[in-house]
Amino acid sequence: MEQWSTRRNRWRGWTARSALALGVMFVSAGAQAYDGGALTPGLTLYGLIDTGIEYVNNIGAKKSSVVRMPSLTASYPSRWGLRGVEDLGGGYKSIVVLESGIAPDQGTTNQNGRLFGRQAYVGLIGPWGTVSLGRLYSQIYYSLIGDTLGPNIFAAGLLDPYLSTARVDNAIDYTLTFAGFTVAATYSLGRDAVAPAVAGGCAGESPTDHRACKAISVLLKYEAASWGVAGAFDRNYGGGGTGSPLPGSSQTDTRSLVNGYVKFGGATVGAGYLRRDNRGLVAPGVTDKTSDYWWIGGTYFPVPQVSLDLQYGHLDVRGTELGASVIAARVSYLFSKRTTAYVTAGRVFNQRDASITVDGGSLPPASNPLPGVDQTGVMVGLRHKF
Repeated sequence: MEQWSTRRNRWRGWTARSALALGVMFVSAGAQAYDGGALTPGLTLYGLIDTGIEYVNNIGAKKSSVVRMPSLTASYPSRWGLRGVEDLGGGYKSIVVLESGIAPDQGTTNQNGRLFGRQAYVGLIGPWGTVSLGRLYSQIYYSLIGDTLGPNIFAAGLLDPYLSTARVDNAIDYTLTFAGFTVAATYSLGRDAVAPAVAGGCAGESPTDHRACKAISVLLKYEAASWGVAGAFDRNYGGGGTGSPLPGSSQTDTRSLVNGYVKFGGATVGAGYLRRDNRGLVAPGVTDKTSDYWWIGGTYFPVPQVSLDLQYGHLDVRGTELGASVIAARVSYLFSKRTTAYVTAGRVFNQRDASITVDGGSLPPASNPLPGVDQTGVMVGLRHKF
């Protein structure tokens, strides 16, 4: 018995030392690789956990209220990832990124259960720009420099949830940055074979239909010290078949966006406009519609530890009563560069036939109100970056 106890203690000691060594290896690699955002050689383990307690009212036919912990997003979506960079010499580097979305309330993965559903790509960086291959963001995601409230659970962006989740599989990306300008394009050979058809899934890479499930996006952006402006074009081709919003490959869903921001001391004001031409299913019984979405918002730091955010957005679907307006606010207290506590709230004002939910329906069962019913949400949360 004494001999077994001695072996067990040795095993525990070896395990603890091994875990410590592994932790030091990751921390050292991260410190080496991350230098103020510079892509210096090394391996970075990074991520954030962001969650809290949410209240939403007017859910469903009974106009119920619920208090819960959301699984998809809070002030930012939770995630972890690995970024590796190798200096190849002669001004060239290789890069690899694997990034996984986390539901912190359950410890499960998001993006329809993908292990690396947020990003998974390898790229080559040179004087002529960067070429990347894999699962990547659409360029419309990178164009959103004027969205001051970003992916917050209550924000103008819920009027077009695609913007914060615009990723494509089987993608080829080219990006060139010079003198404050960024020019980029992404082409997908088959944009999403994992999501179900009803959620926009569409495998593509068809040997018989060259347009089926393809996607293309382009970006032009300029950023100076105190202002920036960006424009993007994003088009998804159909071919998802029965149950898909775009069942045929001749159908397209196209977004054209322009937005920007201006900084005034401790304040930033951002605004944008998006035109969407949807040649598929807009809502049950409604097809082939054009919509206009615009927003304006701002962020202000009265003191370095406190951030105040306010945003308003409006969506109009032409010839229908499917639009809505959203007003959202957030107060954040920065304990450090890594840890932040916040209180955020929002209200959606639905038009007669719209049932847009104030929190994006991030936790089943869906939190949508009845058509024409407004909805309010409030959340207290905590975020930590590593």
